[in-house]
Amino acid sequence: MSKTQEDIPKPSWARIAGFACYQGFVYAAFYLGTNHQMQLGPFSVERAELLLTLAFMVAAFIGERLAPDVAERALSRSGTLAAFAAFMSAGAAISAAPGTTAAEVAAEGLLIGAPMALTLMAWGKTLGANPPRLAATEIFAATGIAAACCFALWFAPEEIGLALRCVLPFAGVAFMEIARHEQSGMSETMHPTPIKPARARTLSTRMLAGALIFGLAAGFVETYRSDPGSLSTPTLPYAMFIMTLFCGGVLETLRASGERDTFSASYRIAFTLMLAGFLFAPVLVNVDITGDAIVLAGYLGLCAAFASLFCASAQLEGTSCALAFAQGFAVLYGGEALGIILANGLDATNSLNTTPYAAMATAGLAMVCAYVFLFTERDFSALSRVVDAAVDNTEDVKKAIAQAAALSARETEVLSLALRGRTNERIAQELFIAKSTADTHLRRIYSKCGVHSRQELLDLAEKTAASLRSRE
Repeated sequence: MSKTQEDIPKPSWARIAGFACYQGFVYAAFYLGTNHQMQLGPFSVERAELLLTLAFMVAAFIGERLAPDVAERALSRSGTLAAFAAFMSAGAAISAAPGTTAAEVAAEGLLIGAPMALTLMAWGKTLGANPPRLAATEIFAATGIAAACCFALWFAPEEIGLALRCVLPFAGVAFMEIARHEQSGMSETMHPTPIKPARARTLSTRMLAGALIFGLAAGFVETYRSDPGSLSTPTLPYAMFIMTLFCGGVLETLRASGERDTFSASYRIAFTLMLAGFLFAPVLVNVDITGDAIVLAGYLGLCAAFASLFCASAQLEGTSCALAFAQGFAVLYGGEALGIILANGLDATNSLNTTPYAAMATAGLAMVCAYVFLFTERDFSALSRVVDAAVDNTEDVKKAIAQAAALSARETEVLSLALRGRTNERIAQELFIAKSTADTHLRRIYSKCGVHSRQELLDLAEKTAASLRSRE
């Protein structure tokens, strides 16, 4: 079913700018620091700062699963989010200190990891309040902006880079508050209705299995990307440049009129990028754009693709998007941490120069297995089609109600906006009519539909959606 341009929800620049600030901080925290090595008895652990950050993030995600009600209330409070930003800023300042000790590396991981995970869940809640394709558009737009800014930050003086890293968490929280204020001006919206919820749950499980393997592969590469004491990601500008182009391509695909199955396109391109990096790593070892830069760009592209699917699967299963983000990224980042641990173990047992290439080959093989046997492109495409079907079902609900209640053309337009959460003032603005006229149209809609309030109208829409499903 085609939609007119006015039926398509518009992206929020507050959400895009805010999530770009968050993503930019993540990239800076993960890839702009130094490769710290920690001694654990006879073993040396490279990328200890990233490993500890990921470990604290996973712990925070698990904590959200154990106490979801407490976490939901905390993520809704501006003061709590501001405190998270302060902790992240303090962790960024510690990471820039020269001669960082093991205790300082652990403090950096705690100050950055736990609040960064909780802030990500808050962004999941904010982004997931919108239709899946709108959320995907905003996620890829924010990711592309963050990658472009991180590319520019690489060439900035160190003092400016540190100042921006300390400011980004606060800017992200400020934009989130603006976005939430925008959303508070809208009433509750009828979300897409799942067509086959059991199928969606199966696909979500397969998606998590694939995310674990992709995170594991990325963790392998993290260990061999640089030497202890040097920059953690010396090829970062190349990876960020490739990421910017990738996100631009995905956004163009999402923007294309009538385009379907775009989630699987982003998944396919990101996977191809990541795999190409593994394949060409030995060949590109003597050039600037090394294989690990391509792997990193592909992995970050997959992270954005998975974030979009976490939003979609949460709506299709009727669960909290914050909870979906906690579950999905716990698996993804847990896999990355496990990859770092396994690669360090492999390095400790093999002193030959072939170890990095063996790790790259192992990671690449794991990726191929995940793509072929776990969460395949066909699964990604199937979940995309479920999203499309659910959105189209919402349009069918509007048509069914309008026909059953014999609504006029103008009343049908008002009904469409009401089901999408517009307030009476917003309906009047979008249709270029007086608010009193919008109020009159809504009263007539309530009368013809046999309801007495906006909530009862939404309840009617949900019942109509269930009736349409039963006929399939």
